[in-house]
Amino acid sequence: MSKENLFVLKQTSSLGDLLIKPVEKELARQMVIEHHYSHKWNFGGFGVFNFGIFRADEPDKCLGVAVYGYMKNPTAKIFHHPNPKAWICELNRLWIDDCLGKNAETVLIAASIKLIRKMDANVVAIQSFADGRLGCGTIYKAANFKYYGFHYTRFLRNKRTGEFTHEQILTTTTSPSGYVRSNISFLLGDLEVFVVKTYRYIYPLCKHFQFKTKEKPYPEYDKGMEQIEWERDRRKIKANIISLLDKLVA
Repeated sequence: MSKENLFVLKQTSSLGDLLIKPVEKELARQMVIEHHYSHKWNFGGFGVFNFGIFRADEPDKCLGVAVYGYMKNPTAKIFHHPNPKAWICELNRLWIDDCLGKNAETVLIAASIKLIRKMDANVVAIQSFADGRLGCGTIYKAANFKYYGFHYTRFLRNKRTGEFTHEQILTTTTSPSGYVRSNISFLLGDLEVFVVKTYRYIYPLCKHFQFKTKEKPYPEYDKGMEQIEWERDRRKIKANIISLLDKLVA
């Protein structure tokens, strides 16, 4: 299918006529960094599919984006499907200008999933995670996603800047400079540690798709985070920092 035919025109009674179509990755990245609450474009797996939402009479004025990409661990065996090329696409970022009003998020999600199905037949499900700091994922319930439980995630807030960081950057050396900077802040006592519920939602695109665990009832509304102490081996952290610094500034 040509790019000219890759769009959805949605007529709504409350939001007017909306146009959803693919947008350039760089535009999506800029809008996420500027407007999304995280202000981050985290890793190379982001932006496999990028969609914008527009008013139909202003097709060049993007009012929101949905960014889809690979899971953090694309090879994780978390589902069964007869197609050996089948993969789960993850909704990494979603932002919409408040001027569009309520339910615009659901319109954008539904339309973008419809377009993904046309663009890649090997995508057999869409996965997304709701950040418990904001809520428990009511938007995914409205979009008919299935719920598969939650896990706890640590986030760290820098007391000097107010910036939040995912625990992963402090525990893996995939980004050596990020590991060094964040763990120096940790050792200096600049970081407050919080635990947050992270809710998993999946929208199957094929009847043959089977997730590794059973679907659960939608969760009761919950929101917030709890401050905790994070016990870590400080000697090991310092040794890792010294080792990485030798490589970074060699």
